[in-house]
Amino acid sequence: MRVRHVLAHEGERLREIRLRSLATDPEAFGATFEGDASRPADWWERGARHSEQGVQRTFVVVDEEDRWLGMALVRADDESPGDAVINAMWIAPEARRQGMGRALLEACVEWALERRFRAVNLAVRIINAPARAAYASAGFEFVRAERDEHQLKRPLL
Repeated sequence: MRVRHVLAHEGERLREIRLRSLATDPEAFGATFEGDASRPADWWERGARHSEQGVQRTFVVVDEEDRWLGMALVRADDESPGDAVINAMWIAPEARRQGMGRALLEACVEWALERRFRAVNLAVRIINAPARAAYASAGFEFVRAERDEHQLKRPLL
């Protein structure tokens, strides 16, 4: 398995993996399957184009047969200028515990470092203990609890 970024022509595949993540682990996300399934094709195409252009970057885990088994989106954090934020982080059940989550996180961090962001932020559901442990082992620190999530930060600079 390897990590790479989404290319401009892969909007439909991006939609497929995002909907799979929401169907498989709905409690892990603030978004819903129904909400994302209703988004028009051009919304997904725009996300894929932005990934290739580097405006934001969506990384995917790809296996030898070119199946997408995980994803994460990294972009500028609108709520914390100077920081990046990771959203939509997910690994398919069959690809978990193989280091791919860590590889996705490191790809996101590398993208943020190249753009001189000060830190990378993310939110994780409080009930998602395995993800919280994975983020902590990757250098993300607890900042605060909000509603049903922990806000985490990994300083870069």
